[in-house]
Amino acid sequence: MRVQGSSIASERIRTSTDHTVHKTLNLASPAAGFRFRSLDVLALLVAPLSLSLGPSRAPGTGAARGAVREMPVPPSLENGAPSGSVVPDSPWGGTMRSFERLWLTLVLALVVALSAAAVPARAQVAQPSAVTPWIEFELNAIGSHATNPPRAARALAHVSRAMYLAALAGGQPRDDAVAGAASTVLGHLYPDEAGQAGALAAQLADVGSKAFARGRVIGSLLVARADSDGSGAGWTGSVPVGPGFWVPTPPGFISTPLEPLAGTWRTWNVRNGSELRPVPPPAFGSPGYLAEVREVYQVNKKLTPDQKRIADFWADGAGSVTPPGHWNRIALDLVRAASLPTLRASLLFSALNTAQADAFIACWDAKYAYWTMRPVTAVRQFIDPAWLSYIATPPFPSYVSGHSTTSGAASTVLAALFPARAGELNAMAQAAAVSRMYAGIHFRSDNDAGLELGRRVGAIALQAYGLQA
Repeated sequence: MRVQGSSIASERIRTSTDHTVHKTLNLASPAAGFRFRSLDVLALLVAPLSLSLGPSRAPGTGAARGAVREMPVPPSLENGAPSGSVVPDSPWGGTMRSFERLWLTLVLALVVALSAAAVPARAQVAQPSAVTPWIEFELNAIGSHATNPPRAARALAHVSRAMYLAALAGGQPRDDAVAGAASTVLGHLYPDEAGQAGALAAQLADVGSKAFARGRVIGSLLVARADSDGSGAGWTGSVPVGPGFWVPTPPGFISTPLEPLAGTWRTWNVRNGSELRPVPPPAFGSPGYLAEVREVYQVNKKLTPDQKRIADFWADGAGSVTPPGHWNRIALDLVRAASLPTLRASLLFSALNTAQADAFIACWDAKYAYWTMRPVTAVRQFIDPAWLSYIATPPFPSYVSGHSTTSGAASTVLAALFPARAGELNAMAQAAAVSRMYAGIHFRSDNDAGLELGRRVGAIALQAYGLQA
């Protein structure tokens, strides 16, 4: 079912002097949007930027927490979306550092000059999104390469942001620009699949078109961002030792924790990974802490079939599409059911995946700020020396839960864009969070704090993209 309501929006792009450039944008038409006739000049103007290529934002707050509802499987999403979905007020976001805004002012001046002589867009019937095949491609690459969750979220954010910028700037045909951008970024992230990405581009687009070339330039800018986001740094620290700190867990007892520096990676919408750091969890050995240890043990000793299905459904372990990919699968169902065209779909995935990338950065900041032990270690110490969790415990600290954080962020973004499905989407996030206690790998406080952190990250992403929460 197609999204109902007006497809015309006034696109506002704010400059450093807070003036506004207006252009009518038909979000349902693949012929709509800005037309860049010389993206080479655009790239030269943008090159001096710090290559964030993502919206900054003003402080925001999370959405209110809904009631818990256990869901072994996700609800049906085949009925589409209501009116009011994914229409941006400002595709470039709200606020920016002054230096970046100065350069964007120059870029926008160039855009206006070039657009003035552009051939008027012809009214066309909206076509299926050109974005979804590239999201599917990346999800397959994440699974086949066993990409870990923080890096999966990072990869999805770079590809999605590239497609959104290409859809805005690509001229006609817009789908060619999206293919140029996506194939360029994917070829960089997964070099062994560059050939397959090129073959998909040839299947979906005219690779000899000017729009495709423009998309490749935009993709190259996102590649430059990826190369400078801090994800290539090596960890030289050590695991802290003492009561309550993380130690390697059974059955693998992997001694090196996963991605200790992910909390320092460059963010997209939040200022940095520590900006939203949650308060500390219950103190090790305190009555509240011991109550949570007993809760995990008692729940796992008597798991119901439904609880096991919930834990298994949201497991998203190594070799899967991972938790951020899981939410992209949900988003793909929504986009297809609503028949969103390319520009709208690219906006949705850019907001969703930059939110999820920030969620993992913020989550990993908390994990390695507190270094808390996992339930399996605590249960063995205080209750049952032979106990094992239902699902194998991953090799990194407990607080906060990554599943809960990314689910809070993803559900907040998607619920704002599909408000008629908000209850179902929020219930999914609750199910993803509680699944980690059923799995025996997180305490309740890990999940509650993670959900709240993710919701705050998601609300900031919506504000950065000019979308209503």
